[in-house]
Amino acid sequence: MRRAWVIAAAITAPLFVGASEPAPFHFGHDISPLLVKQGCASAECHGAATGQAGFKLSLFAMDPAADFAALTQELDGRRIDLAQPQASLLLRKPTRQTKHKGGRIFRKGSADYEALLGWIRRGAAFTEGEPGRLAKLRLEPRGGGFAAIAEFRLAKRSATRDVTRLTVFSSTDETVALAHDDGSVTHRAPGEAWIIARYVGHNARAVIRQSFDENRPNEAAPTHPLDAAWLAGLGTLGLRPGDGVDAFLLARRLHIDLAGRPPSPDELNAFLALPPAKRLAKTADRLMRSEAFAQVFAGHYRRWLELPEARSEKDFEKPRNSKLRRYLLEAVRQNKPLPQLAEDILGGGEAAGFVSRHNDPRDRAEYVGRTLLGLSIGCARCHDHPMDRWQQREHLAFSAYFADARPNPEGGMMAGKLFLPGTGKAVQPALLRLNPDHPPGDELALSLLDGGHDQFGRNVANRFFGILVGKHLVDAPDDHRLSNPAIHGALLDAIVREFGRTGGDSRKLIRTIVTSRVYALASEPRVGRSLATDPAARYLARREARPLTPAQFKRAVESVIGDTLPHEPPPESPLARQLYVLNSGLIQDGLAKPGNAVAAIGDFVVEPASQLRELFRLVLSRDPKPSEAKAFLPTLQKQGTAGLGDLAFALMAGREFGSLR
Repeated sequence: MRRAWVIAAAITAPLFVGASEPAPFHFGHDISPLLVKQGCASAECHGAATGQAGFKLSLFAMDPAADFAALTQELDGRRIDLAQPQASLLLRKPTRQTKHKGGRIFRKGSADYEALLGWIRRGAAFTEGEPGRLAKLRLEPRGGGFAAIAEFRLAKRSATRDVTRLTVFSSTDETVALAHDDGSVTHRAPGEAWIIARYVGHNARAVIRQSFDENRPNEAAPTHPLDAAWLAGLGTLGLRPGDGVDAFLLARRLHIDLAGRPPSPDELNAFLALPPAKRLAKTADRLMRSEAFAQVFAGHYRRWLELPEARSEKDFEKPRNSKLRRYLLEAVRQNKPLPQLAEDILGGGEAAGFVSRHNDPRDRAEYVGRTLLGLSIGCARCHDHPMDRWQQREHLAFSAYFADARPNPEGGMMAGKLFLPGTGKAVQPALLRLNPDHPPGDELALSLLDGGHDQFGRNVANRFFGILVGKHLVDAPDDHRLSNPAIHGALLDAIVREFGRTGGDSRKLIRTIVTSRVYALASEPRVGRSLATDPAARYLARREARPLTPAQFKRAVESVIGDTLPHEPPPESPLARQLYVLNSGLIQDGLAKPGNAVAAIGDFVVEPASQLRELFRLVLSRDPKPSEAKAFLPTLQKQGTAGLGDLAFALMAGREFGSLR
């Protein structure tokens, strides 16, 4: 299998032979890419499931042999005229010399026309000479853009070809850089974009960065293992790192992230009393020893491993899923190393139910790909795809590992079999070669869990960063691929290194992330920038505020009240949530409970200014601003303790309480 980073080339004319040698040719290298670049083999044209107007090509020309047969043999070869090449239907249709529903594809005399005409004149062969095996693609800078260079393996040597003309180019962000058919690039705005080149089922990429040219302050070299990579990434973009959040909001952020609730006033005071350099580490260590932490992160594990919530599962699923939920809760309580968690899931014990609850071996393979590797291999179930590393045969071979065991004629059970559709032949199991320098292993888990510095480690690092910072470095987290690069790739690499260094210890990984400067960034844009136009959030120069999850919101209300409430968590939809908060009684019923924490402020604190301070610390984990004190103190002075409940409801129904800043 080719390397994970190896993907694509494109081809102009064969250029790697001497002047006296015949030019090598391969239909799949020289004609198929032309059909792809012109859109003929797309799903909207002849690459559709049933083709167009009686003519079908393989999707994205991924089956050159079938396409060659369709062009040269179908309908008695009517599409190719070897006696009069110019009269070939293959040339007359796309040049509109004959009616063509697809319109004009290219002009007579163009490079594409001449390439097809030359092929037919030479006899329309599938191969000529020694075309070699396409092994690698790279992009080389050329004139402000890129040239696509393909490397071929021949019998006794390697050779390269400039394949730019037949390469499909695209940009991951056209607002930053626009890629053109000839490999040239138009720079449009500051930022980062990756130019993706696609050719014959291979892909390659190169980065375009244009500086924002912000003045950056001189700073001492960071000592935290993540901050150096993060600051270097900002430096390549010319972005200034944002300010840190204040201690009050940082305490609230950390408690909600790790315990699912805001800090109590006593916890807030304890956090503020710690030396600033030790606040995050000491508080995180304390919270990670709590049952609340185990409950919160067991929930994150459930969502990661796609285990449904109890209220939405079917009756027959409940016994099995209940066991799996208990397994995850115990795994967090015991701080089970994440590689061991994955080995359990891939093994034959109780945790194997995560995989076996999917009936089809192909579903199981895709589930393992998504959850444990962060790889979406589902496209390869139906067809090869030019933007996907995995091919259909690899999908089937990997799926064969997950076939149900079958009875052994000699007694006991033996490995299951997956049979090739249409032929009935057994598929030989084969692992996804995630590391091409590592020889194929005999054990599935061993091949997927290679010391943490592998795709499993990258998947875990990305998911935990997204949980704690609110933004995945690779988004979506189950779509790690060449054409979906990470923002701050070096930062992701640094997290993966820490994950491997700790042996996959989830609490040490969490501690590393929450003690970084990235975690402690403020979410407000700098003066003069709006939320919509601030690039700092996009490239992690500042945090972004996000709404509390329904479970976090309910726990936050219960934390303020000081008691559990029988109500359901609010809906996900912002409008539905606001209506629920106002009308469901969640907050109102809590404030009506005798002896609740808000009422206790009125019972034990006499002076209105102190009451207001204690209420703000209880609800919002901060002191009131001068403007807030000016607005609310007269109400408390006039209404006394009766006004505390109304003010508490207003604060809990407001945007700040329902968000994580």
